[in-house]
Amino acid sequence: MKKIDSNKFKSIIIKAFELLNEKRDVVDSLNVFPVPDGDTGTNMTMTMKSGVERVKDTETSSCYDVAKALSQGTLMGARGNSGVILSQLCRGMSKAIKGKDIIDAESIRDIFTVANKTAYKAVMKPTEGTILTVSRLMAEEANNAFENNIDIDKYLYKIIAAGHKALLDTPNLLPVLKEAKVVDSGGQGLMFLLEGALKALNGEIDIETDLSEIEIEDLPSKDYNIDLSVSISEDEKDDLLEKLNELSTSLTEDFDNGILRLSFDCDGIKELLEVVSNYGQVLTMSVENTNPDVLNNIKVNKKPSKKYGFIAVSRGEGYDKVFESLNVDRIIAGGQTMNPSTEDIFKAIEKVDSENIIIFPNNKNIIMSAKQACQLSDRTCRVVETRSIPESFSALLSFDEDESLDENMENFNDAIEDVRVLEVTIAVRDTNVNNVEIRKDEYIGIVDNSIVTSKKTIEKTARETLEKAVDDDTSLITIYYGEDIEDKEARKLQKFAQKKFKDCDVELIYGGQPLYYYTITLE
Repeated sequence: MKKIDSNKFKSIIIKAFELLNEKRDVVDSLNVFPVPDGDTGTNMTMTMKSGVERVKDTETSSCYDVAKALSQGTLMGARGNSGVILSQLCRGMSKAIKGKDIIDAESIRDIFTVANKTAYKAVMKPTEGTILTVSRLMAEEANNAFENNIDIDKYLYKIIAAGHKALLDTPNLLPVLKEAKVVDSGGQGLMFLLEGALKALNGEIDIETDLSEIEIEDLPSKDYNIDLSVSISEDEKDDLLEKLNELSTSLTEDFDNGILRLSFDCDGIKELLEVVSNYGQVLTMSVENTNPDVLNNIKVNKKPSKKYGFIAVSRGEGYDKVFESLNVDRIIAGGQTMNPSTEDIFKAIEKVDSENIIIFPNNKNIIMSAKQACQLSDRTCRVVETRSIPESFSALLSFDEDESLDENMENFNDAIEDVRVLEVTIAVRDTNVNNVEIRKDEYIGIVDNSIVTSKKTIEKTARETLEKAVDDDTSLITIYYGEDIEDKEARKLQKFAQKKFKDCDVELIYGGQPLYYYTITLE
């Protein structure tokens, strides 16, 4: 095969997704820690699902339009670090074939090269031995193996073979993988996608289209200033601008990577929204009523009601109540095995009525999605890089309404640095980590992301974890117990800690979190 048209390209993308979805549990199981929260496969699958839904709804003869739809869908649907990196690989693919109706071998070479560069740029501190390494070595092979008139399937096979070799070498580049005796999970997910793509070159699959109707709310027909961002194809952009010129004045526009940002004055908002929705999907909109006589009748784009607003990712009934008591504006359900998407966080940002918005992702695998959501929004928002829910409690308690955003961010980060996090969960496989021998279905104690003990009961594990972590600098121990722990069991652990560490205050709070029997903070 020498060329790929748009229909074949759609088939390749969908088949790639189907194989990843089929193998998602395999990818989830490639967790460095033997804990029941592996979610790389789930995150990559959900990210691709958002992209594939856009691809199915795209009627086009252009491969570039298909790639752009995939890029836009994965960008908004990105979940977890692996999902964000995958969305950037898709974005790079779209950039590599901009304006092309057909994909040939040269396009394949460009796709791997540009996708790799785009993904590396998106990660502040790239780590070798990960999906990035697999991507980079495939890009190198794409350049080394390229020949004029080479068959695409043979060419892609060579590139994928290089990817498999790179994947198998990831444990030699990242010691934690070698110790856990696993390959990088993100790299494995990427290889499943590419294997699915290769299979699709030899067979078609059906593409079903299911378009949902757009509901438009009738707003008063007055004088308004509109700021709008729309997801739209480059081909339809000019047609939309021509229509808007008929309906508005003072039109300014900026177009980048499928996102059209507009500012203009108009009268009929309903008619305008109907026009825009016929060409693309509205992502954000702010409306300012420029007629003072009816200003009080409009509730959009009013001056923020307060200086600061907060968004937190939480998973657990007890945790949610604590966040409510700390006046958090929006609580996003999520955490381990259930990472919210970039779009979930973006929507939460748009709903917070404040001048500044501060986001607590509360999981290392949600930080990149939160930052990506901030980049998509025109609101002033910052991400506090919390890696656990209790860290955000400490950060929020340091908040000062009268201080600037930068000063508060400094306070938050200082508060987080003073917190140590302990966790107790169950092992899902036999392994040896940090010289700790672990057996499946035993309980493990974790201190600051390092496994320190493994015992046959939850109580013994929790006690030994505390004994290994509490030191002379500890003055406060806070025990958050999960949904599978009875109150009396939790109180028993509290009494042990009060007796064992007499110089420390020991607090007990119901977190209601799944998977982790206890999460304990030391301050």
